[in-house]
Amino acid sequence: MLAETIRITSASNPFIKEIKSLHDKKGRRNLGAFLLEGTRLIEDALGSGASIRCFVVADTFAEKSPKLLEKAAGKASRVYALPDELFARVSETQTPQGIMAVVDIPHYGMEAVLSGHSRIMVLENLQDPGNLGTIIRSADACGFDGIILSRDSVDPYNPKVVRSTMGSLFRVPVVIPDNLYEALRSLQSKGIRVMAAHPRDAVPCWEADLRENLALAIGNEGNGLTETLLSMADCRIMIPMEGRAESLNASSAASILLYESMRQRAIR
Repeated sequence: MLAETIRITSASNPFIKEIKSLHDKKGRRNLGAFLLEGTRLIEDALGSGASIRCFVVADTFAEKSPKLLEKAAGKASRVYALPDELFARVSETQTPQGIMAVVDIPHYGMEAVLSGHSRIMVLENLQDPGNLGTIIRSADACGFDGIILSRDSVDPYNPKVVRSTMGSLFRVPVVIPDNLYEALRSLQSKGIRVMAAHPRDAVPCWEADLRENLALAIGNEGNGLTETLLSMADCRIMIPMEGRAESLNASSAASILLYESMRQRAIR
């Protein structure tokens, strides 16, 4: 059954205010939803089985992309049609493509990241949206089972995070436990080793066993992992460097470790 189409022309419409509220974390938490913008992310959401509440389209988009609009209309109960100018006012992008969707925030438990040979990325107090999005995308590319994210990290449904994942957010479960350290102890009780990235007094990453049953931990961009997490780690690992840089960007370090894990699995 095709969705009901509702036309909105006023910026004071309650639905427009609701859409704008999804631009910040509090609004997303209150409504239990987040925004997707652009054809690529919309197509990824449609293909992933994401729970889509509704679509919002600009008039010009509806005229130029009837096939995608028809496909979208079959996946939600409502489509809101807006004049181009009003759509631009609720968009977060500088050059909006003319389509967005309101999607339910998924709620994953720890079981979502566990597999027979679990490989998990753990992120503690990560603050940069671009870093988080890149790490989720890299985890997807390297076949990891999921991400465990501390509650003091950037919101994974921040629009910048969502865009930088390039659709990987729909394929990689992101778990946000109430207590990160209790969650890690639970993993350790199941035989999963916590491998903490640390620049000193650590094993070179290619000498550590990163093939399976591991949780790779990366910390805050400026301060790294906390002493609490480092003290409970089964092993500290480092990325040896020959140049003069003292450290790597968090997403760069994570991507190297993710790839090293995949490489080791390929040659075993």
